[in-house]
Amino acid sequence: MGDFNIKDTAIICYSHSSYNDVWDMFFGQLNKFLPNLKKYFFIDKPIKNPPPNTNVIIYDDLPFSNKFLNCLNQVEEKFCIYHQEDMVLYDSPNLNHLNQLVTILNEYNIDYIKLLKGGHTNDIKLDNTPLDKLYYIPHTGLSYANQPTIWKTNALKQIFKNTSNTDIREFETKASNYLNNTDMVGMYWYNNEDKRGIFHYNSSIYPHGNFISKGKWVYSEYENELKTLHDQYKIDKNKRGIV
Repeated sequence: MGDFNIKDTAIICYSHSSYNDVWDMFFGQLNKFLPNLKKYFFIDKPIKNPPPNTNVIIYDDLPFSNKFLNCLNQVEEKFCIYHQEDMVLYDSPNLNHLNQLVTILNEYNIDYIKLLKGGHTNDIKLDNTPLDKLYYIPHTGLSYANQPTIWKTNALKQIFKNTSNTDIREFETKASNYLNNTDMVGMYWYNNEDKRGIFHYNSSIYPHGNFISKGKWVYSEYENELKTLHDQYKIDKNKRGIV
């Protein structure tokens, strides 16, 4: 499938030391499938033996949106893939299609492309959409989600600048309220993948799982993938428990 065009693109991940049991798996899979892509890791305290090709940025004890923005301001790349540490790749991303999406962001008036369908009941196709697997995210409801998404970094900064002093549990709602009153354009990838769980679908372009819910491993939705990864990275599922 070729290599991913790493110019001006990085992965950013927000985490907390209470999730340190996930880090080996998260970065192991990223470096397996996207070894040359620069990573930024936002974390509450220094870590021993940082993963290769990773900038570790320590955040202050501030509301989520404030500390995230302080870290985000240190990201140099024009585009970023944002997600959290429990959203782990379990198979190879489609590198050709990822390259296409970065090119689309660079050439079109589109600010972000979510890498899966989640929370959308109607697939809205716009005229002159540059890729037939992309659907429009309307300016209603939860238009923003903490799910794997390719962003124009400046657009993501704009959202965090305008949602200051917001806790992480409220952030999707407040970020969506702001986003819905702007002219930002968002799309999501959907190629008729199977549904996984109640609200979201698998992603053929960026195969990952939302592996943790309320602190526990989601074996009810990802049993096969988690068993394989837990064996590979020697993780005891019983320490967190499963749902």
